Amino acid sequence: MSGNTFNKLWIIESLPSGELRTGKNLFDNQLDKARQEQEDLVVEFAEPITKAELFAVLEKIRNEALNGIYPMIHFECHGCEDGLGTASGELVEWDQIREILIKINLSSKLNLMIVIAACNGAHIIKVSTKLDAAPFWAIIGPEAEVSAGHIQDNFGRFYESFFSDLDGDKAISILNEGAAYSDRTYHFLSAAGLFSRAYRAYYKNHCVGKGKKERIEHLITEALKNPDVKMRGVAWARQQVKQGLACEDQHFDMLRKRFFFINQFPENDERFPLTSEQIIDIKNS
Repeated sequence: MSGNTFNKLWIIESLPSGELRTGKNLFDNQLDKARQEQEDLVVEFAEPITKAELFAVLEKIRNEALNGIYPMIHFECHGCEDGLGTASGELVEWDQIREILIKINLSSKLNLMIVIAACNGAHIIKVSTKLDAAPFWAIIGPEAEVSAGHIQDNFGRFYESFFSDLDGDKAISILNEGAAYSDRTYHFLSAAGLFSRAYRAYYKNHCVGKGKKERIEHLITEALKNPDVKMRGVAWARQQVKQGLACEDQHFDMLRKRFFFINQFPENDERFPLTSEQIIDIKNS
């Protein structure tokens, strides 16, 4: 897995009044040792109340990234399977969050690290398994309900460990302390893992068996809407479609370059050297 670069940690808290201020406490009291380990690290706290204010903060982060300030974003919000909640009670759907994260990730040359300290935070992974663009370099989040006390106790030690030796696996183990692998609360997924998961699903559904046949018929139907193709006939259209599908390696390379912003940032080609054979072999292993 490729490494990433960031030089600012954002703590974004949007919790209803009267609840434990886990984000503010993390910012005020639990990041001292992390700051000592990384003296150049900038940490900023934001407390948006409404959905509009949250997106304003994220737009500010995007603008900073365009100027070389690459973020790690820590969200302290309530979450559900549909999205994140704000202090005002509004729901920010996962798809909406995904879109702004893609913009921030592109602005930071695919270096965005996300930590979601919210119930069901890892559900953003489900809406991110698309092959259009990477919404982050990596994400850490829980799939189940977590208590405010658990968040407050564990994230201080998580950041202390993470900024001490920059070992993500070790830091994740602190968040899942005492849990068996199958019972982990917090999960980690990289952009490379996300792309591999999405391409395996695409390959299974569209490149083999019944899915491939349905894809061929759909492409032929679409092609015949072109008068020039229709004039040449169905047999010719079928031949052209099959020839095109025989170039799946080229299609895969196009998808990989688009997802990892390789055309914009050629250095990402070496950071994410995935091949279709490698991903499909993982599926079959």
